[in-house]
Amino acid sequence: MQVVTVAEMREIEARAERDYALSSPMLMEHAGRSVAEWLRARLGGEMRGRNVLVFVGPGNNGGDGRVMGKYLAQWGATVTYYAWKERRMEVGSRLIPVNDDLAAVREALGRADVVADALLGTGASRPLDPAMRHLIALAHDEKQRRPRLTLLAVDLPTGLNADTGAVDEGVFHADFTVTLAFPKVGLFMFPGANTVGALEVGGIGLPADMPITSGLELLDAPLLRSLLPARPMESNKGTYGKIMALAGSAQYIGAAYFVSAAAARIGAGLVTLATTPEHAVFYAMRLPEITYALLPPESAPPEERADAVLSALAGYTALVIGPGLGQSDATCAMLERVLTGITAIPDTQRPRLIVDADGLNNLAQLERWWQRLPADTVITPHPGEMARLRGGEKVSGGEIDRLAVVRDCAKAWNLVVVLKGAATLIAAPDGRTRVNWPGNAAMATAGTGDVLSGTVGGLLAQGMAPFDAASAAVYLHSRAGLLVSERTGDAGLLAGDLLPQLPVALKQLKHG
Repeated sequence: MQVVTVAEMREIEARAERDYALSSPMLMEHAGRSVAEWLRARLGGEMRGRNVLVFVGPGNNGGDGRVMGKYLAQWGATVTYYAWKERRMEVGSRLIPVNDDLAAVREALGRADVVADALLGTGASRPLDPAMRHLIALAHDEKQRRPRLTLLAVDLPTGLNADTGAVDEGVFHADFTVTLAFPKVGLFMFPGANTVGALEVGGIGLPADMPITSGLELLDAPLLRSLLPARPMESNKGTYGKIMALAGSAQYIGAAYFVSAAAARIGAGLVTLATTPEHAVFYAMRLPEITYALLPPESAPPEERADAVLSALAGYTALVIGPGLGQSDATCAMLERVLTGITAIPDTQRPRLIVDADGLNNLAQLERWWQRLPADTVITPHPGEMARLRGGEKVSGGEIDRLAVVRDCAKAWNLVVVLKGAATLIAAPDGRTRVNWPGNAAMATAGTGDVLSGTVGGLLAQGMAPFDAASAAVYLHSRAGLLVSERTGDAGLLAGDLLPQLPVALKQLKHG
């Protein structure tokens, strides 16, 4: 699904009128009815006896709200409009002036089952009027008093910047947002994403054959299902690739396990862990299905350890470097030698590469580090690692545009960049960008990133293109987390809990 900026949405609407004779009132009619139909379905299909209060703004968003209310009233709901610009309430055919104390609005809020925000929509780019902030605060106060009250945003919450995710201090906090035609970029960017609630997409009547292009795609099943590698009946382990992991150390022994197990669980034909003999004993007890490339001890010279990795790499289709390696001068020297050897391998024989965690932290110490990686290498930094790769420049918090950061870095470095977070972003050097949603607080625990890098590597081993492998891995990793947290809640998930859910998430993606 396409995710659009405000400018892209305006251009889509202009083309709909120019090329398909769909006027703004026609689009508004479809939009309002779409939101009304969603709400009726949400409330069990019956609107009789329901009270809906609609906050109506002066522009198109207010028009969408009026159309929504019209249909809800036709279906039996009692609909009250508060026209903010005109400072009056409309109850049926009665018009009630609203005084400064907003007493009539307070009374309507006390009766409402649903409060619909149709104040500004994508038009919010400046600070909200203090009077509008006060109106929104009354809805929040009523929600505090009656938690069963439903707060619904039409298109997006008022006070949320549709392009950046920045929010006004008085932003509307929705339980549900029904965005229209396409999700807007700001719905996925924090802090704005915290105000959206559950996100739904409503229609505005655009023709099915109307070509749509935007700079961002939402990861979803229709997009990814067609990209997955085939699993023919006539096959063997060689059909599904060989992946090696250079991961783990005495201090972080679990990281290599998570990488290797994830690669196996996502369908790689053969998984090999490059590790020392003493560590291999531990892994063999936990994961007997994998094989080993035995390395000299960690105290051995870096070039000796690096050469052992390179000598074992022939025939492998993917290589994961980094999780749990630790940070030291020796590790950095080993990594540098391994990368030099890999870039010397002919393109047709070189394994696809993913670098994560301590692989990135060690790389960041090298001058112009990105030039040491083959083109289309996948890197999977969290915000702290990304900041180190950028020479200390932050990538989160404040007014930082994470989308611009990940796009610019992917292009400048000629790499596929996975910027992890509650809304993970994936960017290719050619400008293609994808976003994952929803986030999951249960995933904020040690080791889940190692599972992700192994998942990316396992898909790379099976022949997926780097950008698509990274996208599918992020989606499947996220869905595995949701399968766990649906049972356990938003705390207590362990990285190992994701592993048996990866093939379940893959099956669900394939078969719907």
